[in-house]
Amino acid sequence: MTSHICIYIMKFFRSFLIIIAVLFFNVHALYAGFGVTPPYVSNVSLTRNSVYEQTIYLVRSDPTTDLKATVSIDVPGVNEWFVINEGNEFVLPRGEQKVPMTVKVTVPDDADFKQYSGNIRIKTGATDDKVQGGAVSISLGAQIDVDITVIDKKIKDFKVRKIGVSDLNEGHKVGWLYYPGKITFEMFIENIGNVPIAPSDVVFRIYDKSGNVLLEEAHKKGKIEQVEPFATKSVIAELPTKLPSGSYLARFEIKNGDDTKLSGEVNLSVLPYGTLQTAGFGFLGLSLAHKLSVIVPILFFITIPLAILVRAKRRRR
Repeated sequence: MTSHICIYIMKFFRSFLIIIAVLFFNVHALYAGFGVTPPYVSNVSLTRNSVYEQTIYLVRSDPTTDLKATVSIDVPGVNEWFVINEGNEFVLPRGEQKVPMTVKVTVPDDADFKQYSGNIRIKTGATDDKVQGGAVSISLGAQIDVDITVIDKKIKDFKVRKIGVSDLNEGHKVGWLYYPGKITFEMFIENIGNVPIAPSDVVFRIYDKSGNVLLEEAHKKGKIEQVEPFATKSVIAELPTKLPSGSYLARFEIKNGDDTKLSGEVNLSVLPYGTLQTAGFGFLGLSLAHKLSVIVPILFFITIPLAILVRAKRRRR
């Protein structure tokens, strides 16, 4: 009896070893660990004509071979709003543990104002129809949940992710006109609203190096480039300064209407004119008095000849 049990155990153990050997040596692609992050596409503040992009990362722990990813979209009634920028089929290259996939959502101008839900499925498999050596190909997949809402409301809001300021030349005179130095203030703006936006104003209050004495206050000149909804972009504000070369402390405010989105301090270095090969302000930076001193004579010399011509024509009649 005991010998029969021992023989049975030995056969079972031998069969188990054979199964293990098959799994380790005959399987062509046993993909260890596959997933997506984040596992959702979500936005609750879309509006008509919105374009929203979200990057999903396809992650695998052991990228020892190329994989083909096949994407299918199932968001009832609005599948055509969704596009995968990489295409519905693309390759996950060998050696790449983390591969980005961008989902683009374009809301038409006649979309209903409501919530839309569904999912995006990703299936992975071998890049070839046939797996070499007659081995087994194991397919893995993942699901991305979709939850978006189209609302009848315009949201104008942004976050400031990073700022920076460059050294600048001091201002200079040309004849009687004084062209101020140009402060170039870079801002990385994330538009968290659903319409294009830019800071409404940027204010610099410039102090001496110790930060105790206010020397000058400057506001941005001209327009700041807008950032599209749900995007993050570097934009530039240009501000004039009449301060001579030297080191200063500037306290800044970035405005969205009446709200201050970010405030802080930066060191400002003004260099002697001509030190940097960068252009300063042109006509836009002139003071109002200097602008008028240029515009009024031009208008005068234009209007006088026109008035003479009009008067001459009347006399001929």
